[in-house]
Parts: sequence; structure tokens; C-alpha cells
Amino acid sequence: MIQTDDQMLLAEQCIANLRRVLLEARKVHPPQDYARMAEPILLEIQQREQEIFEYLIANPEQPVAS
Repeated sequence: MIQTDDQMLLAEQCIANLRRVLLEARKVHPPQDYARMAEPILLEIQQREQEIFEYLIANPEQPVAS
């Protein structure tokens, strides 16, 4: 669960890294192998994006310093 702005930024960096991994994997793996390999990574990306979304829509009780 993301609780600070810094954690949210870190989650965004992790998503970017995972996307880069997938882009590189597409270049070297056959489509069937890529699909199997990519599935858990895509689920991780989806989960992290959901956590970011939930953090951003939450109404903070007090301002959070970064």
C-alpha cells in the first residue's frame, strides 16, 4: 500500500522498469514464450497502477511531506 508521495514515485519508476523489461523481451522471445513470461509482469504492473490510483484518489487527512 502506498502511503507517501515518495512511495508513489518509486512505484512509478518500478512500472517504467517493468515496461522496459517487457519491451526488450518482445525483441528476443517468440510470441508464445513472451506471452507466458509477460503475464505475471503485466499483473504486477496492473497491481502497482491500482495502488497508485488508490493513493491519488484518497483524501489525505493532512498534507504529506515528500
